[in-house]
Amino acid sequence: MRLFLAILIGKTISFLTKTLKTGGGSAAPGYYALKIEPKLVEKLAKKIPTNVIITGTNGKTTTARLLAHLAKEAGLKVIRNSTGSNLERGIASSLISHFTFPTSYFQLGVWELDEAAFNSVAPKLKPDIVVFLNVFRDQLDRYGEVDSVISKWTKTLDKIDSKTTILINGDDLKLKSLKTIFDGKTETFGVEDYKIVGESLEQIGENHKLDFEAKNVKLDGLNGSHFILEIRNLKLEISLPIPGIYHIYDAVAALAAAHHLNLPTNQLASSLTHFSPAFGRVEKIKDGFIFLIKNPAGATQVFETIAPQIKPADRLLLALNDNFADGIDVSWIWDAAVEVLREKWIGKSVICSGSRANDVAVRLKYAGFDTKSILVEPDLEKAFSEARIGLKGTVYVLPTYTALLELQEILVENGLKKHYWKEEG
Repeated sequence: MRLFLAILIGKTISFLTKTLKTGGGSAAPGYYALKIEPKLVEKLAKKIPTNVIITGTNGKTTTARLLAHLAKEAGLKVIRNSTGSNLERGIASSLISHFTFPTSYFQLGVWELDEAAFNSVAPKLKPDIVVFLNVFRDQLDRYGEVDSVISKWTKTLDKIDSKTTILINGDDLKLKSLKTIFDGKTETFGVEDYKIVGESLEQIGENHKLDFEAKNVKLDGLNGSHFILEIRNLKLEISLPIPGIYHIYDAVAALAAAHHLNLPTNQLASSLTHFSPAFGRVEKIKDGFIFLIKNPAGATQVFETIAPQIKPADRLLLALNDNFADGIDVSWIWDAAVEVLREKWIGKSVICSGSRANDVAVRLKYAGFDTKSILVEPDLEKAFSEARIGLKGTVYVLPTYTALLELQEILVENGLKKHYWKEEG
């Protein structure tokens, strides 16, 4: 009876938030439903035959979306927390939203989990596959240092059934301990000649044995990339329509999980050419792109991806918030290599927005940007409008998480896109 009541209340809240346009029902339904039935996730998830968890600091949403895309192409009915709400309340909200009486039927659950939420939620989901993407410094006010995150992961793996398959980014040496402590099957994935060193991804030209490896990588600017994926004796030609080495890691992780789900990866590889990214993750909008930034490593990868593409008429909008979901400690911007953009922006204006717009401006000043070209506009709607006035090139919008959600509302109000919870994937 408690489960029934929790689902009913959750569905009611979901309906109201969407109808009243106060949100997409991505967290609130689960938040209140869990107060009624704390075991809701455990009880509903066990109705799904196969569950996959994807965790790490960067790339969770894109990897989950890629895997869901492959599974759907193979004809599976998939449920996932598609809005990116990756705490337990987000998982619960997705389960509630898709639950139908007397029962719900899905063949595969694909769940992205926040690196801290993983420790409490993963055992409840009883996963068949767990994917560890990477671990970088992220929201130190919430998680602590990297060593603390990994230490908690290792303890959680003791609670995971040894029949589970663990897929680990073999290029991130910080994850090595996960492979040694888990009693079950572990395999590695990565990209040829790359290593994650500290807070950065470096091309070092050193080969090491991986179970799933991207080779012969060819980057094609903002159009995407091409590479050969080697899976033991199998070689697949992959064309990925989203840019950056970091997205190649996401694709290889998703393909590795698909392989372990016994999906026909050799047949599905070509379907990635029409894959569309999640909202804010290299999202194409009219006259521009949106790239979510949220920690030093991810921001640096975005800077390095867009820097070679900058043209004289382009514009840059950086939006930094310090809400709970962003991390209230914004000192990470000093570790992000914004300097890679400096020479590309000589003589061009940069707009700083968000609740910590002034902090962004100071960071740009110390990175060597001309202070006369820096415009501070904390109001994101005004900043976005300013960025588009007289625009003759491309506007690159780089928001943190809650700034991204605010930006989505601005885009919807201006008829530039649909609400993110109405998008497929």
